[in-house]
Amino acid sequence: MEVCVDLAGNRRRFGKNESPWVSVFNLCNAAIGAGVLSFPYGFRRTGIVGGLFFTGIIWVIEVFALCLLVRVTEKYSSQSYQQLVFSVLGSKMAVITSVTMITFLVGSMISYLMITGDVFAPVFAELFGETSAFADRRVVILLFTIMLILPHALKTTFMALYFSSVISVAMLIYLTVVLVTIGAKGLIANGFPSDILMWESGRRAFIIIDIVVFAFQCHIQVVPIFAELAEHPSPFFGDEKGLLEERLLDEEVIAHISSRQRSERVKRMDGVIFTSMSLCVVCYCLVGLFGYLIFPDVESDVLKSFGDNNGFLKFARIGMAVVAMVCYPVQSHPARSILDDFVKAFMKAPVAAFSVVRQTLLTLLLAGCTLTVALLTNDVGTVFSVLASSGGVMVVFIIPGLLLVRGIHSAPVGYTDHTLVAVEGYTRRTRTTTQKFVQIVGGTLMLALGSLTYIATCYVAATGMESDSD
Repeated sequence: MEVCVDLAGNRRRFGKNESPWVSVFNLCNAAIGAGVLSFPYGFRRTGIVGGLFFTGIIWVIEVFALCLLVRVTEKYSSQSYQQLVFSVLGSKMAVITSVTMITFLVGSMISYLMITGDVFAPVFAELFGETSAFADRRVVILLFTIMLILPHALKTTFMALYFSSVISVAMLIYLTVVLVTIGAKGLIANGFPSDILMWESGRRAFIIIDIVVFAFQCHIQVVPIFAELAEHPSPFFGDEKGLLEERLLDEEVIAHISSRQRSERVKRMDGVIFTSMSLCVVCYCLVGLFGYLIFPDVESDVLKSFGDNNGFLKFARIGMAVVAMVCYPVQSHPARSILDDFVKAFMKAPVAAFSVVRQTLLTLLLAGCTLTVALLTNDVGTVFSVLASSGGVMVVFIIPGLLLVRGIHSAPVGYTDHTLVAVEGYTRRTRTTTQKFVQIVGGTLMLALGSLTYIATCYVAATGMESDSD
């Protein structure tokens, strides 16, 4: 981690990740998870047009929220989501957010372990026999946790998870290609199914909103991923010359010149967000559309609809279990960071204090707790419902909405000060009345949408609407 000092004397830390593609794959991996498996069910409930419409709307909102979080992170040099909330909204809100996030993250980690056992236990039973110890899902979960998941969870940076993130994206693309290919062949051979729903709104719209919010949730990870990005990251393609100041002026002059310009890191991260979220939304929509066309009566977990006769689908099923395993460390990283902050606060240690021993012990603690619950629990659907209605809504809607409303009292974020102040008499700009009005309205709408989504998804889970007949 590189440390720089700006003109105001504030210490600014920058990461060492110079490749935006590393950030793209890590952000994709954080978002993918197992939520993609529920998209065909969401399309079944709201119809093809309804599924595409609501997925697109949530995609726009989530991309906006991610870009907002990046700008606030840049301003306050935050290293984690909870540190960002602490800097802007205070310690009480930081504690509430931390508790909500760790519940969300731990629940996700548990569900990933459960998926691993549910998928690989039948595979091993077929290979080694029904009476084999490897046919027991608990043995499978234990072995995969110790041999594969835990070693990756012990890594201390997202950069170190790059290759596992590539695997996650590759498996998502493979699942998409398989479903599109099978679905297209079915349409050519049999025509468009007659029992396919095109549009359904009303209360059932909240089902797909619930699914999409969970599937796009990478807002917790975007802060540390951005924090690991270098001060001057490489372009996505080819070579790109440095900033104009860097080409025309030497370092001593640059240190005394300031222009109010958007941070190069922020600009590059905008590209990371758009690229990763666009890849996800295209795959999600294709999986939802063709998964629904192939299985008109698809269940809430599309894995249950996959038969054993098609080898491509069987491999896709295994591939999504692999996705669950490589997503576990991506959730474990911020969960460990939250626990680490609590420990440092209790020990009155500096916020920036780092201890390999403490990181290792916290990782083992998380792995032990999630493993225990996964070995004793069989219902994945219940876990998903609780996650989407609590933590997802908080980090996607509530916190960004509060940041927007709170932000009207501070200078615009996402800019750096190199400086032309002394040379050209530059004065700091403040927000206009129109900009403040837009922020208040936007923040209020996000808060309202988050509250409505939370209430609606809780209602769906409580009333059992998901089990209603079509």
